Amino acid sequence: MSRPRTALVTGASHNLGFAIARQLAADGNRVVVHGPDEAAAAAAAAILCAQIPGASVHSIGFDLADPGAIEAGFATLAERGLAPTVLVNNAAHLGLGPDDVLDETARFFRDVFEVNLFAVHLCSMLAARHMAAAGGGVIVNISSLAGERAIPGRTAYNASKAAVDGLTRSLAVDLAPRGIRVNAIAPGFVWSIRWNGISDGEASARRHRIPAGEPTAQEEIAHLVAFLAGGETPTLTGARIVIDGGMNALQVPPDFG
Repeated sequence: MSRPRTALVTGASHNLGFAIARQLAADGNRVVVHGPDEAAAAAAAAILCAQIPGASVHSIGFDLADPGAIEAGFATLAERGLAPTVLVNNAAHLGLGPDDVLDETARFFRDVFEVNLFAVHLCSMLAARHMAAAGGGVIVNISSLAGERAIPGRTAYNASKAAVDGLTRSLAVDLAPRGIRVNAIAPGFVWSIRWNGISDGEASARRHRIPAGEPTAQEEIAHLVAFLAGGETPTLTGARIVIDGGMNALQVPPDFG
């Protein structure tokens, strides 16, 4: 497949999604920045255009918790000639609910899955129909190490990311004959502005759990997305790539026992 031309990144108005959109735009792809609403997406797109002279950056806003809004958003992209040949399912519900899991409601659990799994599936289906007609494409799902190693108090989030990993494998198998590659990236601790809000002690404790000593930079993940979106590895599909500073390889903390 030739190098992808149009990339849609969900949840790209800030944090990791913004870094991914910036890298893809810098690499010469036409990029569509998605946000929860048009204003947030347009503001982020304007920043990218200012940072990367000559970049082709567009924006779209729709609610990932609303299937009808997703379908309308993809229809709008098609009308604008921006149907993606690269889809990065980055946006996520963080699943920050009650402190006690026994207080977690079924409604909350479903809300997390609506964004983290059902929206990923619907966006992938809508994009894949265009990709198949175009001769191929790439889907990259941003999963999490939590899909394999649970974060305490985040039951819905953990389960949703495990489901995304399973969805990735299934789509990779089913879409391969159509020239569409599907892979997942599973980060551990990722640096974001949220780290500025934690205490020095908590930050030190987190770093202590990472063999590499530091959280993964958003730009590092963005480079990995760009690699997967390229055409250099045409048989790389169905993979779950862990990028976590060695956390998954570590059985116990260095000072255990």
